Amino acid sequence: MRSLARLARPTAHEVRGALSAINIKLELLGSALAADEAAVRQHLPGLKEQCRRIERLTDAFLTLAALPEAPADADAGTVVSVVVEAVRPLAAVSRVALESVPIAPQLCSGPGIEACRQRLLDVLIEAVANATAGSVIHVDPVAGGGAVRVRDAAGACTDVALPTVENHPDA
Repeated sequence: MRSLARLARPTAHEVRGALSAINIKLELLGSALAADEAAVRQHLPGLKEQCRRIERLTDAFLTLAALPEAPADADAGTVVSVVVEAVRPLAAVSRVALESVPIAPQLCSGPGIEACRQRLLDVLIEAVANATAGSVIHVDPVAGGGAVRVRDAAGACTDVALPTVENHPDA
């Protein structure tokens, strides 16, 4: 994740700079076109929307890159909530709804909490990547606790274990 973060920031800023230049040129082009060139003019809003879409995707990418590591004594509910909220902008760009039920607070053990956070992040990003616009991804607690279930848009479920004191008593 640290490597991704180091790569993401300069890449996102470069992409943002290029998009700003494209937007400025589209504005200039739009104002320079003669009124009788309506066929060309009708494409400008679509081009501008694509630039805005890439900007939103870049913002979502930066949000993911800035996701902090989970503290060793993190609360499971907080870890799940932070990951879900970090992925939410990416889902929004893809026009996918991300629904999450609050997870009851459980003290997570130090070993494994970062792996749990990363696994949940990976599962959610994959679910968003495979979802179609208008679909919904659910994140719910598993009955009995100790895990969350990610149900993707196709209905497939992936359980992500939470390293709680109860299921890792030696931690």
